[in-house]
Amino acid sequence: MIGIDIDDVERFDCSEKFLAKIAYEDEIAHIERAKCDSLRKQRVASLFSAKEAVMKALGLGKTSGVSFKDIKMSHDESGKPFVEVFGIAKQALEERYNGKKIEISLSHTPTTVVAVAVII
Repeated sequence: MIGIDIDDVERFDCSEKFLAKIAYEDEIAHIERAKCDSLRKQRVASLFSAKEAVMKALGLGKTSGVSFKDIKMSHDESGKPFVEVFGIAKQALEERYNGKKIEISLSHTPTTVVAVAVII
């Protein structure tokens, strides 16, 4: 299964309140390590888009009860993103896809972000 999400960077709020709703502390730390405001905003948009793409790949809509904090994005030593799932997202992965792996790919410009999640 594949999930994709594309967003305009400018629509995102980088406030503490918004980040607390969608992100773990280490995800916020990754955002804050960006060297400029433009890149920080791109990282917020990428994080949101990645989580949306994972939800879509898992077939989880707004009425499923899934939370943005059911999905956590990290990066390996080379910077490659990867996701871990918890709660409803983990349950869906195990039940619908026998615990297969989720791969994520992100791309962004100063104005647009796109995320693709593939369950393999």
